[in-house]
Amino acid sequence: MSWMEQLVQTYNENERFAGRSGVGGMKALLPPVGHIIQNAQIEIAVNGEGKLLHCEVLLKEDQPTLIPCTPDSASRSGKGVFPHPLHDNLSYIARDYGKYAAVEQDEKKNPYKQYVKQLKLWAESKYSDPKVWAVYRYVSEHDMIQDLVDKKVLHKDKAGGIIEKWENKDKEKPLIFQATSASVLKCVVRFRVELQGDTCPELWKDTMLQKKYQGFIFQQLSNAEKKLCYASGEYLHITGKHAKGIRFAGDGTKIISSNDNSGFTFRGRFADSNECISIGYESSQKAMNALSWLIREQGYNVNGRVFLAWGRYQQDLPSTFDNTVRLIQRRGNASSAIPITMREWSDSLKESIQGYRHAFKKPERSQVNVMVLDAATTGRLSICYYDEMAGEDFLKRIEKWHVVSAWWQRGYDEKKKQWYPHYYGVATPRKLISAYRGDNISDTQMKMELHRIFFSIIQGVPLPSDMERTAFQRVVKRAVCDPLEEWEHLILEPACSIISNRLNYKKEVYTVALNREKTNRSYLFGRLLAVADQMERATFTKEEKGSRTTNAMRYMMKFSSRPSSTWKTLQEKLLPYQEKREKYGAKEKDLMDEIINTFHDEDFCSDAPLNVEFLLGLSCQRYAMKQDNKNEEN
Repeated sequence: MSWMEQLVQTYNENERFAGRSGVGGMKALLPPVGHIIQNAQIEIAVNGEGKLLHCEVLLKEDQPTLIPCTPDSASRSGKGVFPHPLHDNLSYIARDYGKYAAVEQDEKKNPYKQYVKQLKLWAESKYSDPKVWAVYRYVSEHDMIQDLVDKKVLHKDKAGGIIEKWENKDKEKPLIFQATSASVLKCVVRFRVELQGDTCPELWKDTMLQKKYQGFIFQQLSNAEKKLCYASGEYLHITGKHAKGIRFAGDGTKIISSNDNSGFTFRGRFADSNECISIGYESSQKAMNALSWLIREQGYNVNGRVFLAWGRYQQDLPSTFDNTVRLIQRRGNASSAIPITMREWSDSLKESIQGYRHAFKKPERSQVNVMVLDAATTGRLSICYYDEMAGEDFLKRIEKWHVVSAWWQRGYDEKKKQWYPHYYGVATPRKLISAYRGDNISDTQMKMELHRIFFSIIQGVPLPSDMERTAFQRVVKRAVCDPLEEWEHLILEPACSIISNRLNYKKEVYTVALNREKTNRSYLFGRLLAVADQMERATFTKEEKGSRTTNAMRYMMKFSSRPSSTWKTLQEKLLPYQEKREKYGAKEKDLMDEIINTFHDEDFCSDAPLNVEFLLGLSCQRYAMKQDNKNEEN
């Protein structure tokens, strides 16, 4: 249970922010104990006497709402009747709900009666508030659904029933049907109470009301027996019900569940669920609220799989899913210079990592926790990976990822339909995956591949070998199919990052800078093919550059399998282009001769298939020739 202990401690260290939005530069709200975040679709305003003032439909961006909850209501599902204490959906808080939908008449099973009973209990306690009384008077004395119809928030059909879903495509969709895709009778309503002299009518933002509710809920729990909490090591009021809505508002999965009393979850070893796992209510609330806050604040969600790294004291941590440019810019100005040279990249990366490292000077405050969450079913959330490490170790692994995987990179802006500037570093994991798997990858496959890359980064180990093989095969196969820029920047360069990652872990120290002394056979054949491509491509007219491909690209796949014999074929096909290049052909011919003379005789004559270093030689030589051409133009 170390992960839960860490979450509880994280909550304690950040409790001053609980219930307060927009503080400390936070994007997300840390729910206080006894509260959860849900999406509300309707807002109702009343005065101190419980009279309706106005109501409105909430757009998507305004819907997240902090809601007081009970242990039962925070984890409710199925047919159980467990109302929230204040804000809730229409089936619980509308007195006239039974006019429009079937409801249980038995008081214990009637949602509205249970809601009013609970709200009255709070209103009459010593932790009451005038705002609670105002809401109680409104819900107990007024027909809410009829009020919403009168205010044109809800709409009736010709038979007098509520239109639950909008199906008239010929008319403009009312706002309520834009706010929810479910039945409008399931909408969640939040309240505001406008009192003279009060500066916070929004009940979901009122920190004093939050504290009053916490006092009330702990009073309700005071009679329960205290037992040992496995998460904190203290004797607390134990709960067998734990919050949901962890990954996002409306998420029905729970990370802890022990309500299976008929199956084999704990039977045979334990008499009841509390013997299996004993968690205090306060510990559960703190842990789950801290986790949901961290996920919203800095988690990375891919089709329900959440990747999360956090520091105990909420240090700003580098993201494992950033490219090198974004990593550097997060520590400075967003408009910081892009590292277009290896020197700029090295200096910028060191400066950025040093900025993060400064936060971990005190060893006792340096711990970083890493977690991956996913749900195999709609009701159960599992921890797929968890680790704890020193902050310094975490930073070293992030830094190493960007060092060993660095290559020449360039991305494409789909909206602006233009290429981003070049930079030296590593692309995002998503771009790496697209390079070796293609763009037509399912969400399920994407999250599995991201998990593998995430594991490699966090553990400081090379990327899996199958990524390298797949990337190599895709580069040579797509050379003749894709436009040159797309092939080079979206496939070749990210593939070189993958290959560089695996080789540099072996201390090979490969960079995009051309190594003219390297005698590796595959590397040299890559260089040779790059020169052949350049010689032919330089003869293309402006129109031909966008429509023609070179023999070098057409023969790349065959060349990677049988380089020596395929080179003889390419040489013959290059002769007419060599003649056209009278002015520059000698330079390219001399370069070819230089590369061939670097080979060992037996290597140049061998037809053995090339390995992945073939792509590194190809990319390095292409980069070197581009730089030479720029220098000549200047």
